[in-house]
Amino acid sequence: MSKRSFGTFVVAALATTLMGSISAQAAGWGSVKGRIVVDGTPPKVAPLVVSKDQYCIDKKPVNEAIVVGKENALVNAVVYLRVATGQKVQVAPSYDAQAKESVVLDNNGCSFHPHITLIRVGQMLDIKNSDPVGHNTNVAVFAFNQTIPSNGQSQIKASTAGALPTPVVCNIHPFMKGYILSQEHPYMAVTGDDGTFEIKDIPAGKHDFQFWHEAGGYLKNVALKEGKTDNRGRAALTIADGKTLDLGDIKVKASSLK
Repeated sequence: MSKRSFGTFVVAALATTLMGSISAQAAGWGSVKGRIVVDGTPPKVAPLVVSKDQYCIDKKPVNEAIVVGKENALVNAVVYLRVATGQKVQVAPSYDAQAKESVVLDNNGCSFHPHITLIRVGQMLDIKNSDPVGHNTNVAVFAFNQTIPSNGQSQIKASTAGALPTPVVCNIHPFMKGYILSQEHPYMAVTGDDGTFEIKDIPAGKHDFQFWHEAGGYLKNVALKEGKTDNRGRAALTIADGKTLDLGDIKVKASSLK
């Protein structure tokens, strides 16, 4: 290849790269939000059997497998963008600072706080123990299984992504249980006390979203304003540039929470 041809090739390649970069960002960003509620009377969960360490007995931790707030709000349901294996999703610059922040998982009152932990691959997970008794924190998805002494702390890096939220348990106190969801991207949310969730700055376009809850697993065949979830709790949603897709109240049948 002559110098002139090589130069032309380089210029063309740079132009193509630049155009690709521009087109990748030209789609813009949008958001999705909604409120997940229980349709019907939710099943009652069995009380925890707390029989070890007087401190834990006195704290009376509760079973958080099903938590229902006001107006039948379903707490701790998880919604996140599902990316196919081998693919990646563009992350908005607004999440740059978040990627450098640590996520805290605390053993507090003989319960895990938060009950559902969201973390991106590469972020640091600060595992704390605010209790006066030791706790063993077993985070299987990161191959971490270590006793955290009273008022102690350990830090690990989120090393891998999980297809679904995975359990976090304490081998010393088997009644303690939480979940952790690790993804390569930040597009995840957990419903709050009012059942609401919002995921911001998602690349505009059509994406698959996963709907999940620990009691029922996949939130399947749930009607949405735009279609419904399938039998794996997934739904294809269209995110428009500069707009928020409001799914409104998403009703989950009480019978599906088993």
